[in-house]
Amino acid sequence: MDKENRSVLLWVSVWVVLFVCLIFIMMAVITTQSFVVAGDWWFENILLNIRTPLLIHIFNWITLLGNAGVVMVLAAIALVFLYTKRYKAYAVGLIIALIGAAATDYAMKTLIERARPNGLIPSIIETTFSFPSGHATAAMALYGFAAYILCALFPARKPFIVATAVLVIGIIGFSRLYLGLHFPSDVIAGYTLGGLWLLIGVESVRRMHNGLADSRGE
Repeated sequence: MDKENRSVLLWVSVWVVLFVCLIFIMMAVITTQSFVVAGDWWFENILLNIRTPLLIHIFNWITLLGNAGVVMVLAAIALVFLYTKRYKAYAVGLIIALIGAAATDYAMKTLIERARPNGLIPSIIETTFSFPSGHATAAMALYGFAAYILCALFPARKPFIVATAVLVIGIIGFSRLYLGLHFPSDVIAGYTLGGLWLLIGVESVRRMHNGLADSRGE
């Protein structure tokens, strides 16, 4: 099996695993008596004991990194940069990842209609449904794809880029839990959903690059 086929097989395998995980979490949430839901409440009760006004203030700022408005602004800046530098394949991949993730997140929220955690510190008022976490979904799609682009442009700095992306994505998801706005399963599902669309965006870039190479006879 050549390198190209191994790459495709790996992509398909990871995508299928993430998809199955997302379906499993979704079904567990719908079945409200599942161990996943019990674990959600157990974890939220633990966080209740470590919430402080200072940390709430800090996480209120951190969570903005996954806010829809902030994500749109950062994505717009990234797209302008990519088009200016003629990295059109990366721009298309980013658009696919973000729009796909946002649309699917909205559809799942509407379909499942899971209420947000109650009885917790009302640090922020949210009017949308809880599952999956839109912040976690957007963080994985945007910052994950940004890491992919930066790793391709600066391969020597790949470990630092990946570590930074993992930290940013992770802390955004945790901020949603700490502020009492989501259950752990919401955030995990958001990461999974964002990861699915991240992979689709990455694959679209690969196909565009391959198509361009073929057209040049390379």
